[in-house]
Amino acid sequence: MKVFLSWSGERSKRTAEALRFWLPDVLQYIDPWHSSLDISAGRRGVREITDELSETNFGIICVTPENQKSNWINFEAGSLAKQVEESYVVPFLIGMKTADLRSPLSQFQAISGDSKDDVQKLLFDINDASGGLAISRERLERSFRRSWPEFEKSMMRVSSVPSGNGLSVAVQRSEADMTEEILLISRQLDQRVTQIERYVLREEGEPRRPSREIRRISEEKFIASSFEKIGWEAVRSSWEGENVVVVAQSSSEPAQVISCDFVERLAKSLGREVVVRGETGKVISRSNRA
Repeated sequence: MKVFLSWSGERSKRTAEALRFWLPDVLQYIDPWHSSLDISAGRRGVREITDELSETNFGIICVTPENQKSNWINFEAGSLAKQVEESYVVPFLIGMKTADLRSPLSQFQAISGDSKDDVQKLLFDINDASGGLAISRERLERSFRRSWPEFEKSMMRVSSVPSGNGLSVAVQRSEADMTEEILLISRQLDQRVTQIERYVLREEGEPRRPSREIRRISEEKFIASSFEKIGWEAVRSSWEGENVVVVAQSSSEPAQVISCDFVERLAKSLGREVVVRGETGKVISRSNRA
């Protein structure tokens, strides 16, 4: 199975190199491709990369605060998105949180490179995407537990490498930037739900899930993704009449304020009024007419 590793900058490059050598130790059928190691001297780099992209099954984009605006990273991400299923393009974050990720990379489900659980989920996703090559989850879990300490050490070495200018790069995101992103996710949600509904209608016999249930599952994922981008976790959501009630908790200290603009954008995207509560039941924020 071909896995394309995209990188830009020193920390990103070292992460891609670590993944290239480690991934086949966990899943032996993986064939990772890393441009600086796999392009022979004298070969035409862009042509070689384009050829590899056309044969890719799964893409991992190694993202750092200093490279996420890189034209090259975004070119490869866009090319990967055209070649493989959207869920098979994964930003692998180094020295940053999911909430720091900017569009267009933020349209993909990202993982944190220093999180054992996130990296294990990445391996599960690759395995699930590999079709007949997949091994049992139990076998994969055993292999991952044995090999994780080696990769963890590699990531610790990467974290000690300074950014390109020798300074820490802080990611500053405006409220408008993040709320605009919600609308982008909403449009993608509508497109995805339409595709799923068409697929179900093509199936012979009764649909496996009613259309309304499919849409509800997608909306819950949309809500969770939207809150994650502002540093909150949507613990659960429920539909009560014309309102959507979201129980949320902050993922950071001190907690960021959930602005009225964010909730209004969320309500507009869902087509319903939104009430946000804390786990104690206290209302944190709500849209105007809720």
